[in-house]
Amino acid sequence: MEIQKYCSNINPNPSSASASSDHSVTPPNAPAKAPKKGRSLGSSRRISRGKGTSKAITAPFPWAKNQRATVHSQQYLLEKNVDTIIGKVYCKSCQHEFELGLNLEEKLDGLCEFFRKEKNKWHKRAPRVWMSPVCPKCPLCERESSTRPVIAENKKEINWLFLLLSQMLGYCTLEHLKYFCKHNEVHRTGAKDRLLYDTYKTLVNQLLPDYLSDS
Repeated sequence: MEIQKYCSNINPNPSSASASSDHSVTPPNAPAKAPKKGRSLGSSRRISRGKGTSKAITAPFPWAKNQRATVHSQQYLLEKNVDTIIGKVYCKSCQHEFELGLNLEEKLDGLCEFFRKEKNKWHKRAPRVWMSPVCPKCPLCERESSTRPVIAENKKEINWLFLLLSQMLGYCTLEHLKYFCKHNEVHRTGAKDRLLYDTYKTLVNQLLPDYLSDS
């Protein structure tokens, strides 16, 4: 953030403190000087607030929109023949990094079925299986539950749809979830399980508009 510095104008040749009534300092026919227009602190604040973060970004994935933390609908993706969602995963044991492909329709159907059966038990808080996700086995060392999703350091590049379909959003930090909720106009205060639930719900609604509007 650029900090603007303000300083007073110092007159290097100040006039005398007083002048007699017979000897005016200003010539009688001299034009009046317009007062200098200084920028008030309030106007500076209004300008700096106006320099907000641009909503438009370069879409980081074929399934992502050019808006932060937003994905295309399932209908749009299938019309564009985008039916496999790919994400990066790494193994904590052997340090191997690999790509994992998920079938969009299959994984979304399973997630929606899970919502339908269990959502009334959750009270708008993420269940334990989302808070502590079960990760796939490493294809190289074959260690169970040793893999973790690769979450981009730059929040604009987080692969939200992959994390949703793999049900590994629980590996996002609280700051990641707050970022998602901020850019989707979702209330972002509260415990992690509440923000995680809202993130799942919002992403499903992005794929299937208003599917979970009453949950």
